[in-house]
Amino acid sequence: MKHGFGSKLIKAVYIPLPAWLLLSTIAGFLAQDYNPIASHVSVMTLQEGPAHAIANLAALTTGIALIVFGIGIWMVSRRIFSGGALCWVLFGTAMIGNGIWPMGGPMHGIYIIGIFNILAPAISLLDIRDEDVRRQMHLLTVLVSLASVFYLWLLLNGFDPEAYSGLTQRIFGTINYLWPLVFAFTYGRHQPK
Repeated sequence: MKHGFGSKLIKAVYIPLPAWLLLSTIAGFLAQDYNPIASHVSVMTLQEGPAHAIANLAALTTGIALIVFGIGIWMVSRRIFSGGALCWVLFGTAMIGNGIWPMGGPMHGIYIIGIFNILAPAISLLDIRDEDVRRQMHLLTVLVSLASVFYLWLLLNGFDPEAYSGLTQRIFGTINYLWPLVFAFTYGRHQPK
């Protein structure tokens, strides 16, 4: 029962990538003096009006879906504790913080706890017992993990070009959200109908 319900919860992850990309794009069109190539999505939380509300909705929707996905990972792992699940829940919590508090304060991203998203794919793959799924997800997990660390390195060293920081956020955000999306699809294919 727990395993089957977990499989259903994992499907919640079909929401984050399209919601984040679609809603943040719509918000970008409504924002005043906003350049999506140069500015992060969170910049819209500093404005009043519909762009702010839609950017918040993108973060909240994504955060809730990531938390549900994390619970699903825990359930299908059949482990008492799943580090991968915890990482997804922490990342989802950070996204909810992005949707509640405006950029600039520590609660936006809830004290940078979303950094755990870097570990989420690799630890999730370690937690999952299905060898076929692990084998099929191995290369993507390595690529997403390396891309996430590379993006963090760019940010921490100031190498993320300011004129393109919105674009790099969207590229690396898409890469990061791609892992749970592909995992849900791959895991779903290996489950009895």
